[in-house]
Amino acid sequence: MSEDVERLLAGLTCRIAAQDAEGGWAIGNWFSDPLTRPGRPSDRGEDRYEKQLQGYGHRWTFQWNGFPYVEDVAASLTTSPVGVFGAIAHDAGDHVDVRLGDATLRLYGRRAPVQQESGVIR
Repeated sequence: MSEDVERLLAGLTCRIAAQDAEGGWAIGNWFSDPLTRPGRPSDRGEDRYEKQLQGYGHRWTFQWNGFPYVEDVAASLTTSPVGVFGAIAHDAGDHVDVRLGDATLRLYGRRAPVQQESGVIR
């Protein structure tokens, strides 16, 4: 495992309870949505146990089926000031790649529901 991947994975652990002060994202200890957004995943017990990390060298994939949303995880690793310095996210449609140096952590998880505020869809 490369040093940059180790930093990204350590970042996941360190941010397990992180929440954006402006309410844009939250990790929720990997089982709940502190922001109580509409359409959030239910707390079915089996969701908490279906997580998989695999890879080699500087390319790793993390996949899960419950909370948190994949966008929230990427934001926790890349958003200033809480993110891992130098990490950037790229949304590839069915997954999000978080890159740091030569390392890539590919994230597969549930997507946040599209929210409509004042006629504007985010």
